[in-house]
Amino acid sequence: MDSDVPGGRRLTFIGTDNYKAGVTGGQLAAKWLKFRGVVVYTIPTQNDLYERMHGYSDAFANYAQIKISEVIDTKGDPRVVFDRTTELVDSGTRVDAFICLVSFACPEVAAVLERKNVKGKVVLAMDTDDRTLEGIRKGVISATIGQKPFTMAFFGLKMLDDLHHRPPSSLMTNWANDSFSPVPVFVDTGTTLIHADNVDRFIKERNYSTGR
Repeated sequence: MDSDVPGGRRLTFIGTDNYKAGVTGGQLAAKWLKFRGVVVYTIPTQNDLYERMHGYSDAFANYAQIKISEVIDTKGDPRVVFDRTTELVDSGTRVDAFICLVSFACPEVAAVLERKNVKGKVVLAMDTDDRTLEGIRKGVISATIGQKPFTMAFFGLKMLDDLHHRPPSSLMTNWANDSFSPVPVFVDTGTTLIHADNVDRFIKERNYSTGR
């Protein structure tokens, strides 16, 4: 669940179609971008983030005016994001869009832009961290692509229970090549695009579901 194991011997993967999430983000950014200068925050060695990056790159390939000028390896550390964003702003480097493939990055980007009073940038986030949602409310973050971790766990546990009580005839079969497979190769749990027009509704519905 959540992060796939390419080439592994798993029965199924339940989670986000990360390539499609990247394409969604790339197409949205392309609507807003008129100039070159895109910075991406990621962890290059992580497979799900590689797929997101692939999706963004393919979406941008249709727009000659858009160029990814820098890919920043966050190393899983929010301080790397904050420090590098500060350096970019202070140096006067032209950045038209900040694309965050990891959930912790865009709250740090937003903090720098607010502190430096930088406006008019396209900032695309990932996931629904409270700081990210607040950044959308303030107009600092343009939008975020929300995954569905509850759905992954809920559906994954139900499938695991079913496989336990009704095991397939073999765990060694390559079910991906069998049109009569008892399990799907991949279950896409979907994403939610959250922006200024629907962020308040999203928060209200989330709080209702979680009893906040």
